[in-house]
Amino acid sequence: MSKENEGSANDIQKEMEKFLGIESVDELFKDIPDSVRLKNPLKLLGPMSERDLSLYIDKILSLNKPVVSFLGGGAQDHYIPALVQEVITKPELLNAYTPYQPEVAQGMLQGMFEFQSLVSELTGLNVTNSSMYDWATAIGEALLMSVRIMKKRQKVLITTSIHPDRLSVIKNYLAGPQIEYEMVKFDSETGEVDLADLKKKLTEDIAAFYFENPNSFGVIESKAEEICTLVHEVEAKAVVGVDPISLGIMKSPEKYGADIAVGEGQGLGTPISFGGPHFGFFSTNYNPKTIRQMPGRLVGLTKTKDGKERAYVLTLSTREQHIRRERATSNICTNQAILALGAGVYLSLLGPDGIKKTAEYCISAANYLANKINELENFDAPVFTGAHYNEFVVRVKKGTMASLETKLIEQGFVGGYTLEKCHPELGETAIFCVTEMHTMDDLNKLLEVLSVYDKELGGK
Repeated sequence: MSKENEGSANDIQKEMEKFLGIESVDELFKDIPDSVRLKNPLKLLGPMSERDLSLYIDKILSLNKPVVSFLGGGAQDHYIPALVQEVITKPELLNAYTPYQPEVAQGMLQGMFEFQSLVSELTGLNVTNSSMYDWATAIGEALLMSVRIMKKRQKVLITTSIHPDRLSVIKNYLAGPQIEYEMVKFDSETGEVDLADLKKKLTEDIAAFYFENPNSFGVIESKAEEICTLVHEVEAKAVVGVDPISLGIMKSPEKYGADIAVGEGQGLGTPISFGGPHFGFFSTNYNPKTIRQMPGRLVGLTKTKDGKERAYVLTLSTREQHIRRERATSNICTNQAILALGAGVYLSLLGPDGIKKTAEYCISAANYLANKINELENFDAPVFTGAHYNEFVVRVKKGTMASLETKLIEQGFVGGYTLEKCHPELGETAIFCVTEMHTMDDLNKLLEVLSVYDKELGGK
């Protein structure tokens, strides 16, 4: 900044301070403890012209190395058709705000309605809201909804085979209203829900049980129907977390008796983007007594005043926070509309056959890779005997998963999500993920690197 501009800026600052009735800008930050306040200015480059800044950023980005990632644990790399971005970046749709006024938002409202309808086709449950913030918040809201419906029951059960980040969010959700929770074990051999432990903990004070299918280990719950039956025997709610693409080949939650289905929608047309943003989905069956306990926006189909054309509107809004304030069913007062719109486009483009083919490739490629890894002397894959979808747990018998990860990065691969902190009882393990973005060439090259590492550990 030139001295002339600096002087002008100082004059403007003094004028603003005078207007605000303060002696210094520091007074605006007096609520921030002195111990955590910055003592010296940040060491930032600049100022730069736009061209120089662009060149500088390009230089930094050039340091990145292309890698093939097998990182599991919640965010998956699926192919995104070009039309998805084309639609969601149209100026008339690219709006983060909720479309309260139907007379000026028919396009976005129809997009939300189509998204709801498509997700309901996948889950088999006939009411889906127009999205949640992410999978974790959808679980939290599902458990709170179950408690509201069950009224006097203030305790829920949660499967242990859940990602620790999702569990952390759920704990925060339950802490405020002081809802108790208890963890249900997973079978150490199959990786599925331990039915004996579930039966023992399903008492008459339980409002809901949350489990995942497939779970965070990638294991498919072969006894999902039995789980839901056990939950219903004590008149509690069965809440299941699902991978939407897996529903192209797996039974829908409605088929095995789930009351509420939630899940992560990132794989439906949203890039990984360093961990966000994502969106969650939330489905249940229509019941006039309980539907008003459902969180989030609902878009309904109606007719224009003259009855000649169909129209889309937000419906059942009186249960929401912008109207009922503290008496609302949920603090969720918005959604991830743009990402949900993209998911609707994605699902429309692939259709039932495309979703099925994608799921079939994911499960077959993942099982091929797991079986090949298991042939190596110093590896176990998959660790659990239960059937797997597109993720599976790999164990290193010798050495450490950290050292393996270093080897993989050197060769242009990112390995699995390590389970050292959340499941130390499993040893040196990580969750590997395979999608349609992984070619057979990618899988075989990874196997070559693992084979070399196996020999370094003494394998044949």
